[in-house]
Amino acid sequence: MSETPRPKLPPAGECKQDPSRTECPLTCKYNYFESEDLTINAWEIKCLDCGWRDTIGYRSDEEEDDVAADFDPKQCPFCKLKDLPTGQKPCEQP
Repeated sequence: MSETPRPKLPPAGECKQDPSRTECPLTCKYNYFESEDLTINAWEIKCLDCGWRDTIGYRSDEEEDDVAADFDPKQCPFCKLKDLPTGQKPCEQP
């Protein structure tokens, strides 16, 4: 696993509840779905104080024009960690 620290503020860099805050209690969730012809990697980050959330999903049947050559749909778009287990708080699981 990477040594990149988990974000302390929402990815936009500002708490949605109080812009003067320097940290938010963020939690994340990762889901992976697979069928014969489709895979979906879905990420959610949420503030436990105000309920703000952001979700990002990657479908194998939708091509993105602006995707980098080294793009990895299994890498968290928020904290950049890789190879995380599915479920709640994947980066806190052993």
